[in-house]
Amino acid sequence: MKRSLRILAIITAVLLVLSLCACNNSKSGGNASAKYGTLIYGDTDLSDYIKLGEYKGISIDTSSEEFKKAYESVTAKDISDNDITEKIYKGTVKDGDTANIDYVGKKDGVAFEGGSAQDHDLIIGSHSFIDGFEDGLIGKKIGDTVDLNLTFPKDYGSAELAGQAVVFTVKINYVKNSDSVDMKNHYSELGFNSFEDYDADVKDRATKNLLFEKVLEKSSVVEYPEKDRNTLIDAVYEYYDTYYQKNYNTDFETVLKQNNTDRAGFESQMKESSDSQMKDQMIYYGILQKEGLKAEYELTEKEKFGQDVLEEITKVQNVVRNFLYDNAKIK
Repeated sequence: MKRSLRILAIITAVLLVLSLCACNNSKSGGNASAKYGTLIYGDTDLSDYIKLGEYKGISIDTSSEEFKKAYESVTAKDISDNDITEKIYKGTVKDGDTANIDYVGKKDGVAFEGGSAQDHDLIIGSHSFIDGFEDGLIGKKIGDTVDLNLTFPKDYGSAELAGQAVVFTVKINYVKNSDSVDMKNHYSELGFNSFEDYDADVKDRATKNLLFEKVLEKSSVVEYPEKDRNTLIDAVYEYYDTYYQKNYNTDFETVLKQNNTDRAGFESQMKESSDSQMKDQMIYYGILQKEGLKAEYELTEKEKFGQDVLEEITKVQNVVRNFLYDNAKIK
């Protein structure tokens, strides 16, 4: 029934991994099995590569419009990352909506295999179903049942259905809307005991995000250390290789080939795309070095180099964000 969907864009996913951000309140520290982070930038004097802006004594006004936007950015990310939505039972379906539907597909009055589903979330405009299916729901009332008279494309993968006329009976159960979410109704989905606890956590994260944004604005990169760039690329490659072997019984090289590239192509695209993520990291590590701070984390599997690097980045971010917060002027 569905069109064949492409494998996830590898480089986009890699950049998401590289931009892992410390979004919790954890302080630096650990236990006897902890390791200080030195896997990247450890023997690189970052004062030769970056110019740090002022990072102590930054003023944050929590009643300002600037802070309000930072707060809303945090909640929006929580909503998006955790697929939190409100269910809309009135109105009509619009392009871009996520519609929850039940559907049955029939050819000559008989339901065909793979043509039926219940409680299915369909993004209208995603073109994941055959032509006419999604467009046919636009403008229809939520709660209604509609018949869609459609024709499968001639090159469809199933010989039984290719070029055939069919009817889909579709019940529009509701539409998911993330724009109207009130987190007072959803804080427990994120593990908080009360909205007040969630609100305090969001304010903390928003403040730290805003502090780092201000540091980032006033800082610049003179040059990117190639050695550390290569270390990062190797670490991300290993991270994904481990991930695909563990979860899909294949390796990252095979996945890259399925996307018409290889390790060399992956490394080339990473070098072209990683500057903004490296800048963030270099600012974090530069402050860590200048202040003599320590970022330690629990080393669970020493052979997991890729995972260790990403864990180290996150812990360094946490330590520096807490340092900026402790040295800020917040009102």
